[in-house]
Amino acid sequence: MKKIIVLLFVLLLMTGCSADSHLSKVSEGETVLFKGPNKTFTKQDLYKQLKVTDSGAITTDIMNKIALASADIDMDKINADADELINTYKEMGYEDYIIASYGSMEAYKDSYISTLLFSELSKLYVKDNYDTIIGEDKPVKMAIASFDSEEEALKCIEDVNNGSTFDMAAANNNSINTPSTSVYSDSDQSLVYEVKEYLNSTDKTGLSTVIVNIATSTDADGNQTEKKTYYVLNIESRNADEFKDEYIELKAAETEAETVRNHFMSSHEIKFYDQDLYELMSSTYEVLK
Repeated sequence: MKKIIVLLFVLLLMTGCSADSHLSKVSEGETVLFKGPNKTFTKQDLYKQLKVTDSGAITTDIMNKIALASADIDMDKINADADELINTYKEMGYEDYIIASYGSMEAYKDSYISTLLFSELSKLYVKDNYDTIIGEDKPVKMAIASFDSEEEALKCIEDVNNGSTFDMAAANNNSINTPSTSVYSDSDQSLVYEVKEYLNSTDKTGLSTVIVNIATSTDADGNQTEKKTYYVLNIESRNADEFKDEYIELKAAETEAETVRNHFMSSHEIKFYDQDLYELMSSTYEVLK
């Protein structure tokens, strides 16, 4: 029932609103939808009720419609991915739990497809703003090894210079982590300040110098202790075009949902001709004002 009401709402929103008045009417608003002993509920009554609904539900439907209209989004793949996940859950015995939570497997599939569609819109947002974003974000592709001592970090560098692979040199010198090559950006919260400072201070690729991070912690008695961590970077590339697809995936996942929604609200010139709906949506989305 919830799905039907939301879909009906979007239909009314997109096709029934009139620009002639801030109190819009829907076509054939007098049509009776429900009838009880003391009350008839018309199409116009339903529209009035739906105007006070949560802006998130409205936005989800709008974003879905924008995504479905995009030639850059592969709906066959999205449907296949959704079917694959549902089949996996059925094989794992989760079907009853999903039905209890969503009402039906079809409703769960619709919800999951909405998530996939928005993920694809996030990627399109990054592509639309690619040059600006990489200029601000300075992405690099690299591996990071971290050590408890400067001696181990220096020995890692020495071993690589003598022909060892970076991951092997890190492991042989007691790296705290197992380094793997990934795409990082200046906005990446996983990078400590000193690593970002190094990346921004040079255009160098290959091995970095030893980078020191000092973290201070205070115990319950007010005593402070310092923990030093020593980092060595193996920078493979600073040219984002060489790892563009990976970067788009990373940045799309990092980008705030409101940024993506505002972008598409603006680029598709979404307008609301009903004052109540306009006030509801513009209080959430500045771009609509």
